[in-house]
Parts: sequence; structure tokens; C-alpha cells
Amino acid sequence: MYKFQFWLVLFFYKMLLMFPESSRFKFGDFLGSLSYRLIKKRRLIALTNLKMAFPEKDIHEVEKIAKESFKIMIKAFLCTLWFKDYLKDRVTVKNKDILDREYNKGKGVIAALMHMGNMEAAIKAAEGYEVVTVAKKQRNPYINDFITKSRKEGLNLTVFSKSKSTSKDLIRRLNNREIFALFSDHRDKGTIVDFFGMEAKAPTGAVSLALKFDIPLVWGYNYFNADNSSTTVIKSLDMIKTGNFKEDVLSNTQLLISEMEKVIREHPEQWMWFHDRWNLYSKFHKKKR
Repeated sequence: MYKFQFWLVLFFYKMLLMFPESSRFKFGDFLGSLSYRLIKKRRLIALTNLKMAFPEKDIHEVEKIAKESFKIMIKAFLCTLWFKDYLKDRVTVKNKDILDREYNKGKGVIAALMHMGNMEAAIKAAEGYEVVTVAKKQRNPYINDFITKSRKEGLNLTVFSKSKSTSKDLIRRLNNREIFALFSDHRDKGTIVDFFGMEAKAPTGAVSLALKFDIPLVWGYNYFNADNSSTTVIKSLDMIKTGNFKEDVLSNTQLLISEMEKVIREHPEQWMWFHDRWNLYSKFHKKKR
């Protein structure tokens, strides 16, 4: 069954690449609109999240943002199929000097990223560097190997599958002075932060590694432009360092999430709203049972 799924994906991949890039992205827009209509759970999560985050917006504005978010996430996924070509001249990087400056300190860099725009295109900022990241392992081993190999060849990216040993695996590589790219805006084990005026869980991995091992931390995001090119933005973070490790982790995680919230408010349609960020959908359905 897994092999059949893999060959089906491979066939789709070859077919898609027969069309010009503009047609591929139009297909992505179509799939995004279709997904919004058909995947009820994710649609409800997106609409609920948006209404909670932007209570001042009416339902028409909320629906418009949600639909566009679906389209963008689908296009970002499809784009990974021809990422090597896309990265050549379709991604503009702003503030790359920030990353270069921090890397030149000789300790490597921790990069906190967002599920936003053509999210993996943020790798363009690290062109010429070795990058390590963490991703959820695909159930289908053939598809998982295909994706991992594609990332390594096209992006110079080493991917660790998320597991109980992930932290230890990353720490073992710290002496390699690589760039550790960690998505930091999703719901995960870590700490409680204020996000859009509501309590939310946030991962502390990027901040913890930076503080514990004295490694420079930057953060960044990506957004699609009207012509389906994209822009990657790198930002610095003035870390709070009081000497109390636990408190500093909490303070800096909140600082990072607050900065990310500002970007989401500026480009709301670019963020991944169909993730159950505040665990609202899960809590609601538990109560119904």
C-alpha cells in the first residue's frame, strides 16, 4: 500500500512539473479553495482562530483571510516539488546581513521560524551554510525518504525526525557550528505565553538552546508576493539575560512570540490558521462527548 501511494505521488509530481510555474500555482489556488470547502474540521479551526484573534473583523473578512491562508499553505507545499529552481531567483531576502553577522561570531546560529507564506523558502537566507531542522516523520517511509532526500539535495538541509531524542541529537551537533532552523510559532510542549490576548502553549526549544549554549538567535518569516515570488525576512532579537535561566527562557519565548504576533497582524492571510493553535477545537469536542 505504501509503495502504491509513493508511485502515485511520484506520478503526480512528474505531471505537475510538465506545466509552467504559473499554472502550478493556479492549480495550488484551486486545491486551496477546494480544501477550504471540503475539509470541514480545518475550516472551522481556521475561522474560530481568526475570530478569536481579530474580534473586530466581521465574518466576511475572516472568511476571506481563511480562504487565502488555505491557498497559501497548499502552494507552499506544492512549491517544495520544484524548490531548487524556485530558490534560484524567486526568493528575495531582507536583512541577510543580520544572519551573516551572527554566524560570523563562530558559534553557529539558532533561527526561530514561522509557519507563514512559502515557509521553507526562508532557507534562502542561509544559502551557503549547513542547516539542520526538525520535521514530523511521514507515515509512508518511501514518501518520507523522498522528501528528506529532496530537502538535502535542493536545500543543503539535514532533517531530524521529531522524537524523544531530538533534543539530544541537536545538542550533539552544536559543535559543528551549523544553523539550527526551528519552527517556533506552533502549539507544543514548552511554556504558556500570551498570544493575541489569549493563553497559548509555545515551544521553548530555540530560546533554550540559544541561552544554554550561548548561541546567537535570529528569527524570520516568509510571505508570498502577488506574482508568487516570495520574500524572506530575517530579524534580530534582543535577548533578555538576567542569569536566571528558567525565567530568561520564559521571558524570551514571550518576547519572540510577541514579535511574531506583530508580523501575523501585518500579513494575516499568510499564516497557517487551520492549526488548532489554542486547542479550542479539541476542547470543544471533548465537552460535547
